[in-house]
Amino acid sequence: MLEKVKENLSGADPRFMTSLARGLEVLRTFENRTTLTVSQAAKMAGLPRSAVARCLFTLEQLGYVAATGTTYSLRPAMLPLARAFAVGNPLARDGQRVVDAVRDRLGESCSLAMFDSRSGHSQVVYVCRAETARIISVPLFSGSTLPSYSTSNGRVLLSGLNDVALNAFLAMAPFPAYTSKTLTSAHALRAELVRIQTQGWALTDGEFEAGLRSIAVPVCDASGSVAAAINLATQSNQRQLDWLTNTALPELQAAAAHLSRSSFR
Repeated sequence: MLEKVKENLSGADPRFMTSLARGLEVLRTFENRTTLTVSQAAKMAGLPRSAVARCLFTLEQLGYVAATGTTYSLRPAMLPLARAFAVGNPLARDGQRVVDAVRDRLGESCSLAMFDSRSGHSQVVYVCRAETARIISVPLFSGSTLPSYSTSNGRVLLSGLNDVALNAFLAMAPFPAYTSKTLTSAHALRAELVRIQTQGWALTDGEFEAGLRSIAVPVCDASGSVAAAINLATQSNQRQLDWLTNTALPELQAAAAHLSRSSFR
């Protein structure tokens, strides 16, 4: 990610702070990891070991990470940064109550997602999450990221892109297949996104993980642009597809309309 940013800037913009960017990339390596060594962080960040060691030392001195022997872990000082987004962003602020309510009414996990701005349009990040039980092999929380092309939330967000942004994203195809059902070609994904844009919702069935079904709808801002997506996910042995479209879909549409009104009034 860091090299891509630097490449886009072509080294011509003196405002870009490489040392700060490296520090943020090092922090990013802690996603889904409780502890890391310098060597592990360097490998994951794609940075020189010496640079990562300096970043971690600085973060330790500032109180953002703690060192225990040769390993590092995040400290509570990181939490106010996350809280600032949760309080300052209207969708994040209003969304948790809404996904909790959908979860409680339907008895299935519900999430609110946006594009992960660090990765362009290739990933979504969960802004709010209400879970009933673990329904996929990896635990999901607020802050978790998933690929956009194979998830219902992601496809709703992709369907809201303008032609230039969508073409740039589809140029990265073919995409990795998570299951035999995953749409991996640009042609197939474009056709599905056109269908989603027309009908106003997205449904995936076993494309990200076998047995996982999910349905999502857009949350639009005051201008009508897609700002986020809200979805409900379940296991195929628990819910039929017609339950998703007949029961879950109207609930999600009502929740999305409420969020659009409350967050962008």
